[in-house]
Amino acid sequence: MKKPIVLLLLIVGILLLIVSIKASVIVLTFAAIGILILIAERKAEVLDNWSALIRGAKGNRDQVISKTKELIEISKAPSIEMNEVMVGPTFASSAIGETRAFLVVADRRNLKLGCYKAYLCANDYGDALFVSWYLTYMPDVWQTIASLFPGTRKAVGLDDLNLFNQQDLTAYVTCVHQCMIEAVEQMMSGKGLDTSKIDRRTKGFLGIS
Repeated sequence: MKKPIVLLLLIVGILLLIVSIKASVIVLTFAAIGILILIAERKAEVLDNWSALIRGAKGNRDQVISKTKELIEISKAPSIEMNEVMVGPTFASSAIGETRAFLVVADRRNLKLGCYKAYLCANDYGDALFVSWYLTYMPDVWQTIASLFPGTRKAVGLDDLNLFNQQDLTAYVTCVHQCMIEAVEQMMSGKGLDTSKIDRRTKGFLGIS
């Protein structure tokens, strides 16, 4: 319901410009607040993921993440952007410091793929190291604004991934997956751990192995 209300406020605010600029400014201000709320309430949808709990690997987080970054760079995958950031499950939890460190990877070749980000993480869990990644989808700010207007997303081609987009998305995520697996295996081999126990298949719509 929030989107129709914000759209209505925008339309009314623009129409009021003909009658009263002051009234128009007030209504458009409420519309702007509504847009900010919609942007703040965006939630990432998890589309695919992979994880492994490696016993006896506590304390190797930095090695796994650094090696994964290095392998992604070596792969020369086009237009890949990587950033290490602190991420919280919600805006409120992030504000009070409830965060974890993630390596965020995105393919910036086009606007569609930029909304699909891979969050890579490695954290100690008891005497083990829990390694994981999550492929998420969340619309950018301008896409959230565009979605207020009926038919806009389809008009600018944001509704569906075409064949090429799907190929590029699968290639990019597979690259990230393979690089993290290799980084984990190298770490395990260095510690004399059995790498054959790692389940390589992802648990989502891509089903990468």
